[in-house]
Amino acid sequence: MIHKRQREELRKVLGYHYADEVLYILNMRGVTSRKGTPYGKSMIRNVYNGLNENKKIESAIMELYIKKRKEKEETFNARNQVLGIKRKDSIKKKN
Repeated sequence: MIHKRQREELRKVLGYHYADEVLYILNMRGVTSRKGTPYGKSMIRNVYNGLNENKKIESAIMELYIKKRKEKEETFNARNQVLGIKRKDSIKKKN
């Protein structure tokens, strides 16, 4: 189950429009409901908001979170490199 504190951290990276991407991940994995139909956006939102528990949907949400966080970090680092800004940790290592 996704708890309030976890949801706050997820929202920082995923924002509010995450359901389509989670659906894509679930479809790529072949994950369906017990009836064999694809999950809907409302079920994904319910799991995200802690109203329902579903390990496969939670796993897809975490996979998306990891992907998005990595993309944001790579973008941040690329911009810093273009602008000639060094990261603070690399400066600390030199001292």
